[in-house]
Amino acid sequence: MAPASIPRRTAPTARALAVGAMAVGIAAGCASATESGGARLGQAASWSSVTGGPPNSGRAHAAVSESPGLLWSRPLGAPATGVAGSDGIGTFFQATVSERGCNLFALTADDGRKRWCLRLPTDGPRITATVDGRGSLFVPMYGGVGAVSAEGENRWFAGTRGIPTTITLLDNRHLLVISHLGIVRVINTQTGLDASSELPAAGEIAPSAPGFGSPWCGIGERGCPAPGPAAVDTGTGTAYLTAWTPGEPAPELVAVRFTDDGAGRLEVVWRAGLPGGRLGVPVVLSDDRDEIYVHSEDGTLAAYSTADGSPVWSTPVGYRPDTPPALLPDGTVVTGGRTTTVWRGPEDDHDADAGPAPVVAVRGEGGEGREVWRRDDLRQLTNPAATGDGRVLVAARSGGTDDEPGIALLLLDGADGSTLHEIAVPAARGPVSGLSVDDEGRIALTTAVGAVYVYE
Repeated sequence: MAPASIPRRTAPTARALAVGAMAVGIAAGCASATESGGARLGQAASWSSVTGGPPNSGRAHAAVSESPGLLWSRPLGAPATGVAGSDGIGTFFQATVSERGCNLFALTADDGRKRWCLRLPTDGPRITATVDGRGSLFVPMYGGVGAVSAEGENRWFAGTRGIPTTITLLDNRHLLVISHLGIVRVINTQTGLDASSELPAAGEIAPSAPGFGSPWCGIGERGCPAPGPAAVDTGTGTAYLTAWTPGEPAPELVAVRFTDDGAGRLEVVWRAGLPGGRLGVPVVLSDDRDEIYVHSEDGTLAAYSTADGSPVWSTPVGYRPDTPPALLPDGTVVTGGRTTTVWRGPEDDHDADAGPAPVVAVRGEGGEGREVWRRDDLRQLTNPAATGDGRVLVAARSGGTDDEPGIALLLLDGADGSTLHEIAVPAARGPVSGLSVDDEGRIALTTAVGAVYVYE
């Protein structure tokens, strides 16, 4: 299947750049070299990033109802391009894309009331802030990452070459940042100051505009060296990502490790070629930390060893997912949707539903990958979410009209893919931006037009 057409990316508005400059000024006034006695915590035990957490497993930290019903919904007034994150203490966070007004919202999980909102120069192929255990945010921005307090106050801004596609808390002191240009850095969470030197995982790249190449991130093309969030093993400080060095014929799978030895060392542990190409979806790390899962350009799902990047197994899934898969507790990988859900601007002319998007479950056994079950009757619209008790949540096309088909939320049995519960999403149309589950089992579905629906 041919990839969606590549749109032209517009430059940030003067207003956005002015806001960015203001954030930098605030940061300069607030940053301190003094540690604050562990005031920050590690990543929230909830849906704390694009893919749920550092391993990118798409795994919920709580069970969901056997028959979820709508709790609340609200429009945000602008398109959304990422999953709703949550802090584990009662707040959802949703980013939008807009030329004016707020574009980062903090919403009370119980009723959707707006706690606060901010205007920030957010950017990236999937804009979801990373959340720590006290509700503080680390936000991908144009040319860097910004820290925002739980009360919505700007804390600091740290510039980087490119736009962050990976923002992960290694612990309560260190934030791992990898830009779409493949630049790896570790930043002090308290101050925003460097805790390591830069490591160019995709080779040295000549200075350019921070957003150069970012429209290619959603489909994993070579113009975006590091398109998807790295899977991170916080126990060893190791990140696994795909990187395509400019000028090279094929991308690579790369393992990068951070060692906190006082100097803060970053090093490449190994590199392994991906001759079949890669998509823009994130790498996923297995629960036992022995394998990582990568989608190839032809849609094949493959497993590689975390020890050296050697192939373990692969199996075709029959389509090219646009969104990350989810990992069930028994090791089954459930593939994501194929709907080009990432909104790339008003000049983007891709189809709202580009190609088939079945739900496919795959598992590796004895060095071979096999299909466990498949739902070709569904057209999945975004990332799936897996639960600890072996169930899968998906959003799929359902009802509506031929011109404006609707959206349904489905709860599937992870063992065989059968439908356990289905409920229509009221007045919902178009692509879906993301699906997540907070620590109390509330399900957040965000549409690309900028509406949030929460089920319980």
